[in-house]
Amino acid sequence: MLRIELDARALANTRFVVSPLYNVTDSLWLIRSAAGAGGRGGGGRGGGRGAGALIREAVRERRLAVLESFFTGAWTYIPDFLNPQPEQHEESLERELHAVATVAPERLAQEIRTMLAGDEGLGIAGGRAPRALLRALDRGEAEFAELVAAELHQLWQSAVGPRWPALRARIDADIARRAQLSARQGLASVLSGLHPRVLYDEEGVRLLVDARAELPATALDLTPTVFSSELHVSVDPLPGARQLRPMVLYPAFPGPDAGPGPEPGPASAAGDLIGATRARLLADLDVPRSTTELAERHWLAASTVSYHLGVLHRAGLLVRTRSGRRALYQQAPRAEVLRQEG
Repeated sequence: MLRIELDARALANTRFVVSPLYNVTDSLWLIRSAAGAGGRGGGGRGGGRGAGALIREAVRERRLAVLESFFTGAWTYIPDFLNPQPEQHEESLERELHAVATVAPERLAQEIRTMLAGDEGLGIAGGRAPRALLRALDRGEAEFAELVAAELHQLWQSAVGPRWPALRARIDADIARRAQLSARQGLASVLSGLHPRVLYDEEGVRLLVDARAELPATALDLTPTVFSSELHVSVDPLPGARQLRPMVLYPAFPGPDAGPGPEPGPASAAGDLIGATRARLLADLDVPRSTTELAERHWLAASTVSYHLGVLHRAGLLVRTRSGRRALYQQAPRAEVLRQEG
């Protein structure tokens, strides 16, 4: 268990942070989830298996070997330089990547050693370094940091950046909802409601994670992320270094655009009759959409979407038209009747 001690000053300095880069690194936990590795990673949300396939494909096609190596080992600590300390409420990707590329060599080296060797006192397990990681480290800390920043940028460009407007809207909705909760019930209700493994009492925040430590803090950053359903914590494990503010990376509420496509209610008639995935696709076809557009919005394989659309079309729930070379699908009148019955 990790305890973050919060006095009155720390509570006053608690804030939400919006970070594009944190969501890039959050997406990489889906690689570890797919590999069945332990540690802080968890299953995907905001697209589930579709999001995981998207990230794995981007890592493979762009040959992001160093990023992949960080998230495929048996260790339970991922170097904190991948998530640089935010300086303001809303960080820009450019500033964050610059911080990664220019991290102090001694900090980078110590964090890599902690990852590989572990730290029994902190409850951190180590692991064997992949060859790709060792080859990159042979270039020296400065070049290694620049390579990591470059790979993070490539993952952003290929997988996360094109979807950022929808993901950002979900993050903003999460912060607004928790701010409203704080106004009505107080900050304690917000802290204890971040995740089932976050507990808050008069002594501070207790995080039910593998690491073991008690950390006094003068501030706390709360960072909503959209890919992993698990809780991640970024703390400073380095003795004698400039101590960084603890950061709690928690899953944002799955809003109406999570997926990033609309989700039907769990007890809807459509979901009971045709299944959750088809109900979700059907609900999103209140306007004409193509197979490719639906696949991108719901982070599913195009072949999977095509199969479900075929079932819905044969059931008379969709009408199909053509626009040039594209086939467009839209709800049929029968689908409206089904929705009203739900």
